[in-house]
This record gives sequence, structure tokens and C-alpha cells, in this order.
Amino acid sequence: MAVDYLFDPRTLAAATAADDTTRADQLSVDDSSCKYRLRPLCLTDFERGYVDLLSQLTVTGNVTQQMYLNTFEVMKNNSGTYYIIVVEDIEENCIVASGSLTIEKKFIHLCGQRGRIEDIVVNSNCRGKRFGKIVVQRLIALSRVLNCYKISLECKDSNVNWYNSMGFVKEPGNSNYMQIKFEKPSH
Repeated sequence: MAVDYLFDPRTLAAATAADDTTRADQLSVDDSSCKYRLRPLCLTDFERGYVDLLSQLTVTGNVTQQMYLNTFEVMKNNSGTYYIIVVEDIEENCIVASGSLTIEKKFIHLCGQRGRIEDIVVNSNCRGKRFGKIVVQRLIALSRVLNCYKISLECKDSNVNWYNSMGFVKEPGNSNYMQIKFEKPSH
């Protein structure tokens, strides 16, 4: 049976290949022998506790499976806009971490694309394993592969230094709005 992913896993594979932050001493989420696997969100992740995981980040409300399926289909049908990645615990059949990248099409920057990182969450039982950092770094690599001219995020004051450690910088006058601007190669 084919898996119904939110976006083509080959796009994430290209980001994995482009991710220059992977270290030998960090938990692998790309190796098939590991119990954790990083991949795009899929249609059946409601059953793996995806919405429950999001409720550790913010209020989700009573999201039914049908609501999840409808929203998933809307997102998938907006190809090139929504990129949600998850870390799955294969042995426990549950989602333990997630993050999203939303692409905004622009008329500025030669009709470029801006990425927005949101909803970074790690299950409270899995914190301290670098999953949050892995997810953010992979979303940064994904935004590069997708040719974004910049990515941004908003965070709590307590998370500013953590995001700063991955290359995000404060926008002057707004300590919670952080961004990374990518240099465009000249042609």
C-alpha cells in the first residue's frame, strides 16, 4: 500500500543531502537501522498521535480524524506551500517530534519565496535527544532546497538563544521575530 505523504519524500531527501549540520555524535533519524525516522507528515499520522503531540505546544481543540483528513487534503492540494516533517518512533508507532515550513510566494525578490517555520514540538518524553534541533535544521535545509530567499519564525523570549544557535538573528526592534536570509548566487 502506498503511503500518502503531504509532500514528495524526495524533496526531503534532497534537503537531507544538503543539510550540512548533521554530526556523527547526534541521534540519526535518516538511517533505516535507527528506531526514529524523519519523514513528511502522512495521512495516517492522526492515528500515530500527531494532533496529540501538537497539543503539547498549543491548544489544538477537539480535532477529529475527519477534520485532520480534510485539512491534510487541503494542504496537500496546495502543492509547494506546506511542508510538515515529523520524527516517528517506528517501534512505538507514534510521532515524537514535528515542525512545519510554509512557503509564501512573493512578487518581491524576483517573485521569490519566503519560508516560515512554525509549530516546532518534541514530545515531553523525548526531550533532550536533539529532535527539535534536527527538525529545525532540516527545515532550514529544506528552505534552501526550495530556493527561499529567507526564512523566519516567531518564538518566545526563552527560545531566542536556542534559535540563534542555529543561525537565526533578531530583527532590530523585534526580539521575537527572527530570520535567516540566504545569499542568492549571482548568475
